[in-house]
Amino acid sequence: MAFGEEYLRLLGEINDLTGEVTGVTIVDAYFGPENLSPEKTKRHSPPEKLLANLDVLIAEAKETEDRLRRIAIISDIESIRVVVRWLSGEDIPYKRLVEGIFGITPLKFGQREISRAQHAVDDASAKLPGSDVADRILRWREENKITGDTLKKTIETDVAGRTKQIEKLFTKRIFRYFLVKVENRGIIYKTVKGEPWGAYNYYQGNYASINAFNIDRTFNKHSLIWTVCHEYEHHVANLFKEKICRENNWLDLAAVLLHTKRSIIDEGTANCARDFLHLQSDEDSSELLESLRDLGTMVDLNAAYMQNVEGCDEKTAAEYKASEAFLPLEEARKQLAFSRPLTSDGKPNFWKPYIYTYFFGRRDYVLPTFQKAQKKDKLREFFQTLYLNPYSRSTSTWESAFSNI
Repeated sequence: MAFGEEYLRLLGEINDLTGEVTGVTIVDAYFGPENLSPEKTKRHSPPEKLLANLDVLIAEAKETEDRLRRIAIISDIESIRVVVRWLSGEDIPYKRLVEGIFGITPLKFGQREISRAQHAVDDASAKLPGSDVADRILRWREENKITGDTLKKTIETDVAGRTKQIEKLFTKRIFRYFLVKVENRGIIYKTVKGEPWGAYNYYQGNYASINAFNIDRTFNKHSLIWTVCHEYEHHVANLFKEKICRENNWLDLAAVLLHTKRSIIDEGTANCARDFLHLQSDEDSSELLESLRDLGTMVDLNAAYMQNVEGCDEKTAAEYKASEAFLPLEEARKQLAFSRPLTSDGKPNFWKPYIYTYFFGRRDYVLPTFQKAQKKDKLREFFQTLYLNPYSRSTSTWESAFSNI
């Protein structure tokens, strides 16, 4: 069996394992041959056999001629090995788990950094009514929140129009640098409940997506467009991955995976999409939204660290989030679902290591390279590499792929 076929066959087994143990499958999207679809695999080998087969794949991948492709594939498989070890019951401490999958060392932001971010929020909210910064922000959040049926109506009415705006901005700001065109059959929006995340891009293959919004969660009407933009970028990235996979018959691209070093770049890029597009919220709230995002991210990562490394309980973590990020306590509690050690039904939380991808992908990789490209008038090279070379989208290959910037 050729490498690509063996790779997809083994991914099918590991996909079955992750779904069985956690309820979430590691294959996030698929656009390869129907007979090799991971969804067709309904049973998996014992973990020791899966690990041995992954080792065989690594040895075979070392024969891949293209350097970036070889590095990216091997890095993916090494991350998948850690996932298999974790979900087969091996006791892997949280810090080692995140390091093994993503190459990121979880650290806790110090109180000085949190206080600095809080002061930025204080300054940005100075003109709002309220007795202190916490009171001002809680009032402002309440006045501008969208959730439940209101969010559902917004998704069903306003978001489709905003998506057209984002699509035009992608054409104006990014696609202008490409000679090639990609098919885009668009996005269907739906609303869901009970998920640990706020929004999600379900890429369907055949150049189409379903983007879901969780109406149990609370969004801010001023920053909702940022979330729409984030999920739309995932759609665009997968359009190009599918095009390149189909044109070259590169089966290793046919399955888009969670929990690899590509996830860091994928989430970092989606978090930078609004920077690429020069997409702004209204002038009165932009500084406040930026400062709240920075503060919220640090507090989120600290809460994940507290629960998964320090062993604090959910009540303590929720109170910490509410106090430090100026959040309603119930909303803080809901947000913990993404990073807590176990799900509500006692399964390993598949997402708990993933929370680190967003911050580090944006801060350490995508944003500084984009800003460097802007400064050096190399946006053409930046966007062509980012979207037309899928093997650039891994922290294992990033430095080499963008060495011309």
